[in-house]
Amino acid sequence: MVGAERPELLPDCDVPTQRRQPDEFVTTCLVRLADESLDDAWRTSALTACMVRGGSALAAATFMVQAPGPWYEDLRRILRLSGVNVDRPTYSSADYTVGLCYVAGTKGLPAGLRHRAADALVHRANDVGYAEARHLLPKNGWSWLADAVREGWAVWTAQLFAQDEAAPLTTRMRVGLALAEHEHPAGYVPTALERLAAHPGAASKDRLALAVAVGQRAPKDATGLLCCVASDSIVQAGHRMQAIELLDAIDPVKAEEMRALQTRLPSARTSRDQQRDAAARAEQEAAARRERETPAAVKEHLDSKVEELLDDLRGRGSADWLADDLDNHIAESDWNQVAQDIADICGLVRDEEVESSLRLLEVLTQIRYGDEASPTSSTSDLETRGDLDFPRLTREELKDYARAKAERSWTFWRELVEKHGWNDDKLYELDRQADEVDRNVADSLCQKAGDHLRALQQFLVWELWPALVNAAERRNYGAARGHLATARLLGDEAEHAEVLWRSATLENYSFDPRAMSWPRDFWLVLEQWRRGAPVPDARD
Repeated sequence: MVGAERPELLPDCDVPTQRRQPDEFVTTCLVRLADESLDDAWRTSALTACMVRGGSALAAATFMVQAPGPWYEDLRRILRLSGVNVDRPTYSSADYTVGLCYVAGTKGLPAGLRHRAADALVHRANDVGYAEARHLLPKNGWSWLADAVREGWAVWTAQLFAQDEAAPLTTRMRVGLALAEHEHPAGYVPTALERLAAHPGAASKDRLALAVAVGQRAPKDATGLLCCVASDSIVQAGHRMQAIELLDAIDPVKAEEMRALQTRLPSARTSRDQQRDAAARAEQEAAARRERETPAAVKEHLDSKVEELLDDLRGRGSADWLADDLDNHIAESDWNQVAQDIADICGLVRDEEVESSLRLLEVLTQIRYGDEASPTSSTSDLETRGDLDFPRLTREELKDYARAKAERSWTFWRELVEKHGWNDDKLYELDRQADEVDRNVADSLCQKAGDHLRALQQFLVWELWPALVNAAERRNYGAARGHLATARLLGDEAEHAEVLWRSATLENYSFDPRAMSWPRDFWLVLEQWRRGAPVPDARD
């Protein structure tokens, strides 16, 4: 948590670290404002200058004249003399956060003011605010927290400090003792106190003092802390017995358990050896972690993750599995299997994980390559266009196709009759021709609808999906998202094409040749044929 590097940004504040410290002018104004040895004119001018500067400078000055402490009355007097109005601030929330950083980090200001600003920063940004405050105040000057807690403020800051493993342990124990004496809600023991009472590196008398302080304020709340002290073989035997004696008055059953435990505890030397071994293992793990976090290791890990995501994208749209038996299922008119093949295609192109993978790839490559993450200028049109035209087929186009094919068949038949003449039975010949044309057209409709389904699957696995993966490999994520959008449109077209194919396999196609243009003698025969009347002999 804490004691880490200075945060780049603070919550609700996009101001980077280098701009969270005042310039020379603002520093001079803040120091003069707080300097009681200067004439009032200097101090009021400094406050007025902060007001004119505005933003974070005004926020810092406003905090100073409003912060409680021994300087409060004097600064309020300067505020009245200056005529500056701080009741209706014109600065933003981010300006106020930066203003707190100004006050906490300005060395010429009274220490108490800087402490108040650091505490306000922690309350405003919690762990991140604490990390910022640790970099603004001297690293070894945090014992003031003990006095602050006893005065009734900076309690949350003190808890964060007491949990900070990077802070000096002796100072943490002093602050922890103040927290133990502080009035907390009944039944509440801060986590920081539990950790300090169990800390193997702390002196046993200090650990006992924490538990005793809590017991004097709230006896029931001290049970866990006293048991922690009494059950740790590292703690001196005398201190363990004192903890057990205090437990007698609070929880006799627990006290007896702790007494019985004393005979089973290892020696202090054994415990310290175990502690050293554990510390050595922890150090080894930390060294291994640091090794994993070296720039080269991080780059290698990022490259591995990027390749893993690309492999996943390649596998998702592979021709080896995605609707690979669609051709056979169409040939067998297996409705259920064709429906499953189309569902597989739609499941792929509509899967939100694909879009999430593209977003993650973009983030990882931005981290890995920085400004170099943009696509190179040598990408081809297929890779950068971001969309591809896939086959389409509408119901109207299918109807037009069937009509054209039927008309061609009837026209070919008419030419044969005109060349070779009619058979003996004209009506029978027309019946046979109509059946043959309708059957052939129906077969052609099924074939065309099926071919369209095949074309969509082939286009997806051999052109569109490889183009998407290729764009992702070249870090052209705009084109990759365009290809994904096209793939989703293709999925819609595949569902529509399945409906067309299913309708073509179900419906009995019928074409009325009278919709065409015919010579008069043919037309008369067609009319007789449709009415079912006998055709008069041509010799009559």
